[in-house]
Amino acid sequence: MSPTRPSVTAVRQLSPYEQLAARYDALLGDRAFARLGRAYARIERHYGLAFRSAADVGCGTGTFVAQLRARGIHPVWGVDRSPHMLARALAKNRGNGARFLLQDLRTLRLPHQVDLLTCQFDTLNYLLRPPELHTALRAFARALPPGGHTVFDMIVRTGPGAAPLRRVRVERRGPQGTAYETHVQRAYRTEEITAALTGSGFHLRGAHPVPEGHPALRLVFVARKADTAVSPRSGRSPSPSWSPRSAPRPPSTPAPNGPSTH
Repeated sequence: MSPTRPSVTAVRQLSPYEQLAARYDALLGDRAFARLGRAYARIERHYGLAFRSAADVGCGTGTFVAQLRARGIHPVWGVDRSPHMLARALAKNRGNGARFLLQDLRTLRLPHQVDLLTCQFDTLNYLLRPPELHTALRAFARALPPGGHTVFDMIVRTGPGAAPLRRVRVERRGPQGTAYETHVQRAYRTEEITAALTGSGFHLRGAHPVPEGHPALRLVFVARKADTAVSPRSGRSPSPSWSPRSAPRPPSTPAPNGPSTH
């Protein structure tokens, strides 16, 4: 009798959200959006944000895009670098007039400026170096007219011993082996974020914690694009107000609900 050969299990590494996209809403998105969506609604009322057009950068499966279109906001752009997440967003927003772009937020180029730019679910934490955060926020500023607003949330570092990087492995096993994707994020200090905003031509209006139920601190930042441009030599704009509260090529214009690559 011949000895039994050990089985060999295939292991494949996937790109972020390649397999998670199909389960994202059920596992995370729907529950997290309910909580974060309430925070965004309170902020919109508190600051009296008025906007006719919007872009949601890192739109994921398109839940917030759908909500904006249901309110009659037009146009609304959804932007994400994951084709797997965009496929879900397209399906969720089919026929509602939303438009989608396949882009990296560091090289964001909208066909035209919008009044409001959002970036949710700690998307900016995927930028692992401060210069990348500066690059992304400068791209945000270019997408807004003077006086336009950006509203985004980030996980922030709160203690001197807090690790800047966190790594999460999402794994799925099946009869044909194991597939996994790795997500790496950097938690920034609030001073780093405010400096990046100021250097990108934004005036910080406030930052608000979102209850999370775990030690990580998530803040929603509200910033207004300055009326005057940032000096290219000094890199400075008017000083921000810090208010923690308890409460690339230009893309071709895609058809409605159609993705565009750049």
